[in-house]
Amino acid sequence: MELQSGRNIALNQSVLTINVKYPQSSGFKGEVDASAFLLNAQNKVRGDADFIFFNQPITPNRSVIFEPSASGSLFTIDLGKIDSELSKIAITLVVDGADSVSGLQHIQLSIAGIASFTLTTAGLSEKALILGEIYRHNGGWKFRALGQGFNGGLAPLAIHFGVDVSAPAKAEAPKTITATVSLEKRLEDKAPRLVSLAKNATVSLTKHRLEHVKARVAFVLDASGSMKNQFKWGNVQAVLDRIAVLAVQFDDDGSMDMWGFAERHRKYPDVTLDNLDDYIKSIQQSGRRGGFEILPSLGGTNNEPPVMEEIIDTFKSSTLPVFVVMITDGGISKTKAIKDAIRRSAHYPIFWKFVGLGGDNYGILENLDNFSDRRIDNTHFFAIDDFAKMSDEQLYDALLEEFGEWTEQIKKQGVLSSSFLA
Repeated sequence: MELQSGRNIALNQSVLTINVKYPQSSGFKGEVDASAFLLNAQNKVRGDADFIFFNQPITPNRSVIFEPSASGSLFTIDLGKIDSELSKIAITLVVDGADSVSGLQHIQLSIAGIASFTLTTAGLSEKALILGEIYRHNGGWKFRALGQGFNGGLAPLAIHFGVDVSAPAKAEAPKTITATVSLEKRLEDKAPRLVSLAKNATVSLTKHRLEHVKARVAFVLDASGSMKNQFKWGNVQAVLDRIAVLAVQFDDDGSMDMWGFAERHRKYPDVTLDNLDDYIKSIQQSGRRGGFEILPSLGGTNNEPPVMEEIIDTFKSSTLPVFVVMITDGGISKTKAIKDAIRRSAHYPIFWKFVGLGGDNYGILENLDNFSDRRIDNTHFFAIDDFAKMSDEQLYDALLEEFGEWTEQIKKQGVLSSSFLA
């Protein structure tokens, strides 16, 4: 089976033989190195032993064995031996030298007897790529084809996965510091309490190659009765604050569209740095609430599809990518209608980031990897069991996961002009 970028496939065998081939074009100047990063739930290595490359070709328990050659590399991976605290294995490629990956004829990753993924290299300026990921899913394993690039080569790739590469990291510092100062300056006048979030947000934006992407941002809030404590504890306002920082980065005017929903839904005034303080409290006090209502006139039960359909109609003609963050504490039951909305939105520049907040029974949201009946994978879900225990670094990494890959896909498929995705 030949996979396209962004597609995934279930892995039904324990031992995998993965060939990575990268024939070089005439006059190619450089050396090509494949490697593997064994990652935990935070998408980070636990230490040096989780970075497999030519100087360290075997994990201590022989779960991953790496054999390099001049025009290709071989990985033998025994999934049964992968430590339980590891949740992902990223297969990567780096070009060391004057050329970029465009100096290779093509790159092909094949899993013997299962699937292959071929990446066309013409026009690519990157010097490092994440070719694909092997990841845990519902008690088993899956593989996702990617082809995600990093312009700076090994340093940003290794930093992305938490490897300590002190010398290259210093070379990257000016770019990161410049971006942080820029975001801080935009926050310090109107929202100084958010300045401390700028560094973590910028680091994650840089890791995911999103520091130059422009996008509209929307926040969609579950206001069903079971969300009462999340409102009471201030978690909803805290999440809104952190999304607002991304809105300042992504959107020139720094505004963010806002919806609330329960049984019914409502669009609220745009969130800006001028009205962000106590925004959630203000909309709670904007009218008379019934006994089980958190937001006035919305009722107390879940009904996601109508607000999703309104969001699609609002943004279907957008000239920018749209990053929609929808938080919920679960109780998801309208599977067909939600899938219908996601399927329709896949024809437009709309990406859904579903965030589970202190709940359970997330239904279809937990199984979006299996939802292939749509033009493009335009969704990602993660759950926060206890908001107080999640660091801002972890939150921003989870919020931005897969958004960069999606922007590349909508560019390739002509969903949106590439001029907005520089």
